[in-house]
Amino acid sequence: MTTWRDTTSEHVQSDLDRLLNTVLPFADEMLRRHGEFYPYGAAITREGEEQVFAADPGEAENPNPSEVLTSLVQGMSEEVNDLRAAALVSDVTSGKTDAIMVHLEHADSMAITVVLPYRLAEQDDEVEYDDMAATPAEALIWRRSLC
Repeated sequence: MTTWRDTTSEHVQSDLDRLLNTVLPFADEMLRRHGEFYPYGAAITREGEEQVFAADPGEAENPNPSEVLTSLVQGMSEEVNDLRAAALVSDVTSGKTDAIMVHLEHADSMAITVVLPYRLAEQDDEVEYDDMAATPAEALIWRRSLC
């Protein structure tokens, strides 16, 4: 079975792995503390520096997560000339499964979605994770056709 790594350069793999390793610890921390989190993002600039993105759609205390995500996409899209890779992170529920969903994109070639299912433990603020899965995705930040 061919995976995204089989058709992607080491440079792109390195950037996307770096972003994934940057965003997942914060999601884990928020799940342990609050049992949920609002969407957020991170990016690697053309110069190789990491940048964190948050969005406020202008709502009071409880913004709609989809509006926060839309705001993040818009803000990151406005900076595509300065970025080479981006990640959007959401707390999602699919059926009965909660998951951390990370949408990863690279300016050079591709977009994928990584899903990490989780369960909140009954006690001790622990989070139990299942296997991570990656699938091809449609570009949101770089809207041109990506391979």
